[in-house]
Amino acid sequence: MKKISKNFLGAVLAVTLLSITIGCDKETKPKDDSSTTGSGDSTIIVSGDSTIVVQVKTLTVDASNYGKWVYISFSSGLFLNEQGEEVELDYQNDLSWDMALHRYDVRLNGGESGKGQGAALETIYTELNEVTVIPESGYILDVMDSIMASAAMPPVYEAQPYNLEASKWMNVNTSKMPPSYTLSDKVYIFKTAEGKHVKIIFTDYRNAEDKTGHIKFSYAYMD
Repeated sequence: MKKISKNFLGAVLAVTLLSITIGCDKETKPKDDSSTTGSGDSTIIVSGDSTIVVQVKTLTVDASNYGKWVYISFSSGLFLNEQGEEVELDYQNDLSWDMALHRYDVRLNGGESGKGQGAALETIYTELNEVTVIPESGYILDVMDSIMASAAMPPVYEAQPYNLEASKWMNVNTSKMPPSYTLSDKVYIFKTAEGKHVKIIFTDYRNAEDKTGHIKFSYAYMD
């Protein structure tokens, strides 16, 4: 991460605020507004006599389809073809993806889900800038478990690999209808397919039309 002298803090803050003002609400791939949008901002963290500039990316992903997973690379975004359509991956043999979303289920490229080093750890923190140290242990791998593959009545459940620790970000209570949704508001640390560390927080699950399954999250690399 880039180190900047504290003497230049004012200048960095000014540049950062300007970039945030210009960069907010910029749309990224795909072209279809209903799929994925995002923006990249810089968060300044002052620690002792130094200032650290960390790029925080924010994405909103349409993961509302019960029948598919949406695959994401933390470094380059969604996997899309020239028409802006999501590409199906041979996920258990492909090292190019880091995270996938299926409604509120999270899959990482590791364990039962892939050949990568993906794993997850839930922290006690609720703000990204509170997480400054990479834990050495405590990461949970993907395992086979049951997910809802169809919302038909009665619902259809299938055994598929995903990460139970990462999926703690959302609690869906179906004891009464309609279901109630409660975010954990916790910051998680995910290992990418290549073993890098990303801190991530999920902040919303509805789009502007109040449709569920549209997942908004912010993240930043830690190494």
